[in-house]
Amino acid sequence: MKPYNNEKQYDINMMFVLFIFAVVSCFYVYLAQQQEQYDTNFVIMQMVFYIFAFLIAFAVLHFDFEYYLNLHWIFYGFGLFMLVVLLLAPDSIAPETEGATRWFNLGPVNLQPSEFMKVFVIITLSSLIYRHNNMFTPKELQSDMWLLTKMGAVILPPIILLYFQPDMGMVMMMVAIAVGLTLVSGMSYKLLSILYGVPALLFGAFIVAYFRFPEIVQRLLFDHMADYQVNRFHGWLRPLENPDHGFQVAQAMTAIGSGGLTGSSEHNVYFPEAHTDLIFAVIGMETGFIGTAIVITLYFVLFYQIMMTAIRSHHSFGTYICAGVIALFTFQVFQNIGMNIGLLPVTGFTLPLISYGGSSLVSSMLALGLVLGVRYHSKSYFFEEE
Repeated sequence: MKPYNNEKQYDINMMFVLFIFAVVSCFYVYLAQQQEQYDTNFVIMQMVFYIFAFLIAFAVLHFDFEYYLNLHWIFYGFGLFMLVVLLLAPDSIAPETEGATRWFNLGPVNLQPSEFMKVFVIITLSSLIYRHNNMFTPKELQSDMWLLTKMGAVILPPIILLYFQPDMGMVMMMVAIAVGLTLVSGMSYKLLSILYGVPALLFGAFIVAYFRFPEIVQRLLFDHMADYQVNRFHGWLRPLENPDHGFQVAQAMTAIGSGGLTGSSEHNVYFPEAHTDLIFAVIGMETGFIGTAIVITLYFVLFYQIMMTAIRSHHSFGTYICAGVIALFTFQVFQNIGMNIGLLPVTGFTLPLISYGGSSLVSSMLALGLVLGVRYHSKSYFFEEE
């Protein structure tokens, strides 16, 4: 088997889509900062973040992704090291904000280590699955269970460290990445049906019990949780009845509803974090259903391009990396939009590639740089008889 096309090629289509995301992001961040509570020009900083993020992605794509098979533990260890330092650092370096310690305060820049840890987890889990599948052929239930155990051992340390920040949203992100990769790992679908079917049924039972049997939910679940966690459930499932805890959801829903089909220039809806967590509400309010549809379509185009890169990859490790990135973005987009329209609880997720924020944007472009690298270094083969 010899490569007939070993010429490295940039994925111009994906790069163009990312440029469109940059324009859309700066446009909506500008609209968000017009709200009365802001007196800072976020657009300039977002442009700077995007330039830096593009440079990061461009540098990463030139690094052959196959080398990560030998380097992934270094990245993983560095990510854990940053999370540990964050917990031990003094308040002058890692200040507590709203009851959580999630950022390093480095003067004009705030650095969130968990944003980069999720990319390192994708690389590590992808390498783990690749090596496991090469070692265990054909696959059996015992080998599948062993792979699940190893994947759990990889995500457990960052989950524990994130729990103590606390950052439950990022904990969910780690689990979502692992779930996405198990779906393409070649595990038995019977095992996966049990593994994910049971939690889905339990979640559905919780929703029913919350409205039908609140006393039981309070006694068995809420009495054993922190107050802020319980308040998030109430703010999510009964936002209008809990204005103190469901204020963000109620205001975001009102803003999106006020936009109508094409948006409205006459609105007086206030909501916090308009340029970050709730920027989708700004999109709906300022450009209406048409604007939200365009943004969602843009994500589908990006996901399609990542999927095609995964399919065309000559190396299954590259396919797993692309699958992990798709899982990362899909969950984050679904969660952010879901919390803006009241379907999901508020978790602090930004809308990737659109919300304002340096750490989120750079980590997203770092992940996409890996995908661009898979495309850049992939080879095509033909079979030749010697």
